[in-house]
Order: sequence, then structure tokens, then C-alpha cells
Amino acid sequence: METVLPMAGIGLALGWPIEWTIQRFPRGGGTIPSRRRLAVLAAVTACLFGLLAARIGIHPQLVPAMLLTALVVPAAAIDLHHRIIPNAINLPGAAIVYVAAVAAQPDRWLELLAGGLGGLLFLGVAWRVSPAGMGLGDVKMALMIGLALGASTLVALFAAFVLALLPSLAVLARHGLRSGRKVGLPFGPFLAAGAVVGLLWGPQLLDWYVNHGG
Repeated sequence: METVLPMAGIGLALGWPIEWTIQRFPRGGGTIPSRRRLAVLAAVTACLFGLLAARIGIHPQLVPAMLLTALVVPAAAIDLHHRIIPNAINLPGAAIVYVAAVAAQPDRWLELLAGGLGGLLFLGVAWRVSPAGMGLGDVKMALMIGLALGASTLVALFAAFVLALLPSLAVLARHGLRSGRKVGLPFGPFLAAGAVVGLLWGPQLLDWYVNHGG
């Protein structure tokens, strides 16, 4: 609890800069300010930071985990409203989280790099196959997530696709196969949720799969 509450407080305070960031995009138009969104973002970030602190503890690994969380939250919100994930979040974010993750665990530099490139390649192939269903912003976001998670990128992407499947099935059930396939859902929020799953339980789920599911 001594760790959880201060970290949750940091997450709460980040609600304001996250809301400010969201208002800056899309460039040239921006997003209308919203006090409700600010309150939701602050609460969500506080809860996530608290969960990360409880799960990871006072460990250098907590820093890149919090950085990634603070980046995927506004990315998801922007994608939800505008169907874009800005390069200004994805590209600098990828570099920042990788540097922080390597600084926290230098022996994992190659694993983290492989995770980023693997996420980029996997969603890059999905984008090439179906550009209408997968945006380049999603591909770059997968790079950022992978550089922070390493091997747990597998868990994050699997969780993202599973979570996206549920509303997709609901859309198909409501509109039918022909019309439902034309309804696009932003994938960024699901990638963000998958990243959180990877941060909180990635190594444990991978270990479980290797020992029981493989």
C-alpha cells in the first residue's frame, strides 16, 4: 500500500497532461476539451498505475511500465474518437520506452528489441492483408508496446485480438454478416488493453502456456 497510493496519485495527476495531449490531435483540428473525459482518464491512469505498483513493486521495471501506460492511454482515446494514433505518440514513445526498459533490465535489450520488431512485423502483415481493418498507427503502436514488453508482446497481441473479437461478434450479430463486416472498430483501445495485460501478467501467462498449454 505504501507504494500503490503514491503511484496511483501520480497516475491521477497525469490525467491533466493526458487530456491536454488528446486536445492537440488531430493536428490542425484538435479535440474538444472534456471534463468528463479528463475525470475518466485520470481515474483510469490512477488505477493502472496502482495495479502496476502492486504487481511490480519498487523495481526499475516499474518505470518503463508506467511510461508505456501513460502513452497507450491517450493513444487509445484519440483512436477511439478519430480513428488515428498519432506518430507524435508512437515514434518518440517507442524510443523512450525502449531506453527506459533497457536501463531497467540491460540483459533484456535483445529480447525487447525482438519484441518490438515482432509486433511491428505481425501487425504490419495484418495491415498489408487488410488495410481497411488495420491502420499504420496500430502497427507503430505495436512496435512501441513490443519494445517495452519483449516476449510478453505475444500475450499483449493475443489479448488485444481476443478483446476485439467480442465487440466484433456483437456487431455481426446486430447488423448481419454483410453489413457488419463494413463496420470498422478502432483497434488502438484493444492494443492498449492488451499492453496492460502484458505488463501485469505477461511472464506468468507465457510460463503457464509453455508448461501447460504447449
